[in-house]
Amino acid sequence: MKSEYDLVIIGAGCAGLSLAHRLIGTNYKVCILESSADINLKNKLWSFWDTYKTPYQDIIKKEWKSLVIKNENSLVDINCTKYKYKSLDSHVFNNFILNLINKNDNIDLITSSKVESLSQGKTHVIVKTQNLEFKCKHVFDSRPENIKVFMWQQFFGAYVETGKDIFDDEKAIFMEFSKVEDKFHFIYLLPFSRREALIESTYFSQKKEEQYLDKKYIEEYMREKYNQPDFQICKTEYGSIPMDTDIKNSSTKNITKIGSFSGTTRASTGYTFINIQKQVDNIIKHLPDIISKKSKIKKNYHSFLLRKMDKVFLEIVKQEPRQMKKALIKLFSSNNQDAQIRFLSDIPSIIDIVKILLLLPKKIFLKYSFIHRAKND
Repeated sequence: MKSEYDLVIIGAGCAGLSLAHRLIGTNYKVCILESSADINLKNKLWSFWDTYKTPYQDIIKKEWKSLVIKNENSLVDINCTKYKYKSLDSHVFNNFILNLINKNDNIDLITSSKVESLSQGKTHVIVKTQNLEFKCKHVFDSRPENIKVFMWQQFFGAYVETGKDIFDDEKAIFMEFSKVEDKFHFIYLLPFSRREALIESTYFSQKKEEQYLDKKYIEEYMREKYNQPDFQICKTEYGSIPMDTDIKNSSTKNITKIGSFSGTTRASTGYTFINIQKQVDNIIKHLPDIISKKSKIKKNYHSFLLRKMDKVFLEIVKQEPRQMKKALIKLFSSNNQDAQIRFLSDIPSIIDIVKILLLLPKKIFLKYSFIHRAKND
């Protein structure tokens, strides 16, 4: 069986469906190839600051105007009035877009179709699965690549329900650092109501630390922090996010990489959702030129300065996690919280960056800046 399309999108994850959403009702004939049988097999929660307008405001699960970062000795409130912190459920997102796709006839979704090969010609690409073959003008590929990653953000989350009002649903816990000083580990807690929350154990590391990434750790946290024996875990989620400034976009003239493995993930934070939305909006804006090969693909998604700063950040996380925890507490204790949010959301001004550099502990950042420079020389 051989079919012809204008565009083939490989993968029906966040990037693939976000791009498909923008193409609904256009003159392009599009095919989405998804390797799994059910795109809702895994449930994820994507969170972000509201620094960029997306088409998904009406399906947001919850938003907060205040976040908290804390350790045993300090607690800092982060004001998010200007840039609200929002969460979106992947199942709601998927079903929202699938419903729109089903009402239009220019996009086909084919599940259980793992791509086995891509063959590039001068004007087209041949996409082969086990049983099918497709010819198209351009491919947008969101598949992971086998690359060496400097560090992973690993997480295990549990959706917890209690029989009592114990959570403050007006404030989310952005980072609650654990007592283990030689590990960059923290709890991330999103309260959806007084009785429901996502509690996520998050760990930045080059290897997995199983004692922090399982159900038992969440149960211990509930008992210790909330003195709460009466709760149930309704579902869990887990995963690993590549945190590396050297992930370059491996796109070619006929194949454009999209999503995390095109470099959209911010190395120092793991945030990806808003960057994917910016990426697909930019693709739509330049799509005729991309298809005609007039548009050049950027090899690095993030700016040179942000990548350099992230490299130093990750090196300190690796070598001196205790110092990095202190630095973040100090950073968010300042009155420049909007600047910090813009920095974490990839939209800092030069003034924002200067403010942040002035607040960071200069000796340690200079030390690892020189170490990083020496490694590259």
